[in-house]
Amino acid sequence: MSAEFKPRNRTARAAVVGNPASARLDASVANCFPGLELDVRNLEGRFFPGLLFRVVTAPAAPVAQALPNQAGIRLAAVEWQNETMLPERSELPWVQTLLAQLSGDIGNTLSDGRWYLQWIEQSGKRISTEQPNGKPYDGETVWRFLRSIALEPLLTISLVRRDASEPRPTVQLSGYRRRYTTPAGVIAVDYEPGELTQSLCNPWQHDFRDCACYYWASNHPDVVMGEASGATIPGGDPKDPTTALTYLDWLRRDRSPAGAVAAPVTRSAAREDQIDHFEINQRWQELEFVIGGREIGAVYTPPSPDHAQPYADAAEMIHALENELAPMELTLALEYLYSMFSLKSMRELPKDRWSTLADDLAAVRQSLIIVAASEMTHLRWVNQLLWELDRAGFYPHGKHYAPVLRHSAHGPIGLKGLHTPGLRVLDYEALDAYVRVERPGGKLDTAYARCVATLEQRDRYPSHLYELAVKIDSDGMLHYERFREMRRILNTYRGAGAPWPYLRDIRLGTPDETKVALDAYRSLLAALHDAYVNEAAQRFDAAQVAIASARKTMDVLNREAEALAGRGIGVPFFDVK
Repeated sequence: MSAEFKPRNRTARAAVVGNPASARLDASVANCFPGLELDVRNLEGRFFPGLLFRVVTAPAAPVAQALPNQAGIRLAAVEWQNETMLPERSELPWVQTLLAQLSGDIGNTLSDGRWYLQWIEQSGKRISTEQPNGKPYDGETVWRFLRSIALEPLLTISLVRRDASEPRPTVQLSGYRRRYTTPAGVIAVDYEPGELTQSLCNPWQHDFRDCACYYWASNHPDVVMGEASGATIPGGDPKDPTTALTYLDWLRRDRSPAGAVAAPVTRSAAREDQIDHFEINQRWQELEFVIGGREIGAVYTPPSPDHAQPYADAAEMIHALENELAPMELTLALEYLYSMFSLKSMRELPKDRWSTLADDLAAVRQSLIIVAASEMTHLRWVNQLLWELDRAGFYPHGKHYAPVLRHSAHGPIGLKGLHTPGLRVLDYEALDAYVRVERPGGKLDTAYARCVATLEQRDRYPSHLYELAVKIDSDGMLHYERFREMRRILNTYRGAGAPWPYLRDIRLGTPDETKVALDAYRSLLAALHDAYVNEAAQRFDAAQVAIASARKTMDVLNREAEALAGRGIGVPFFDVK
């Protein structure tokens, strides 16, 4: 069974340039109090029409001059003018009664002194804001009471003036709890700009410093790339690989070029060189904006979007997907896997030198596996594009979708003029080739631009196909960065000369030598074929069985290829047509 998820609110549906998904309230971090994006307590600040409240928490160590009994839900203002729930021409009796109260003597009374919420009552149930001993509950406790109020039925509240002598005056009002969003899912216009954030730390960076870092989600900076100055590559990143791939501590005290050194790997090691808690109150404006993980020290200019030429029709696009793009993805995945197996295992490394080599190779191996798996994911997405196009009736007459699981290593398909396919050990020439093939703005990076331009014609193609094409098109930048990082790591050992200390002495094996591995690879392709066929036919249970079989076969292939590489034999993947 499949389900299609659609955003219900206008904010989530809006394609607002500059506002990533992480900027929306539903994706915020610590989206409660105090939070970094908003303070949810401020929603309940307007729970009752015409009144503005504030949640007050008792100080942990009050000074002698502190106000007594200040905790609770305090009335901040009477704001009945322009209240959307209280239109002056409303025919609802409760609206006219409440308007008369707030615009008359009761409103004037509430404008003088310290008034607090005393109790709330709905459906005959009353919740007091005071404990049995007469002391007020803390504001955050009462705030939770307010969260339990239903939209219906009528709500009655009582306010009490705490700074008055006994008997303290009280006021009772009746109305309906506010609905915080409009039917379109947008925050009600009664909330002023900035109101949901006005009770946060000022500056917010102080909260960031005080709570420590290295655990916030990705939409808050801790380690960042430095500003891209000087020569850049397409996409805006620095051409210099060290600048492009060196992570800096965003809170570093030394903001000069001399301070642009790699961030320490632990918080304790970084702490001494970071701006301190109170220092940040004076220097917070020196902390750069961060866009796309990189500091922006000047006016930000978004990169110009690609304007590729759409295909003439669906048939031309399907031909490119089947004969160029899908084979290209499998070819690269096999190349990267072969290079990964060319790296020595931990037990093969020299014991008397290169103390950092084991950790470096572990990082490079992991990166290669991630990139190869990503190429296989692209292969799956291309096949999904094809079967979705078939399902939508765009295949040429007389043709239907069939899984594409072949490489393009023996011909000019897909990569001609850009990259010569080959099963290579991961020497410096191979790394240079991989960096070139994955570079932003290159032929591989823009290979799907024409698909995106074609499927962007929403009046002709289903919108979900466009989203899928964009997903593939935008997923390749990380590959480029990973290969540049691998090149930087392994460059440390270039001075040792050939044979490189991290490489196995490996040659391409014969079909007989590598029969078990090649048979496992053929079985893997067969399992993926069955999975794609069943997914295209929406037989998802059968597809999951095939996928599980493919995963088991991958484990067999990995073990056999690793064992062969340990004996100096590489798997000739390209022999499988």
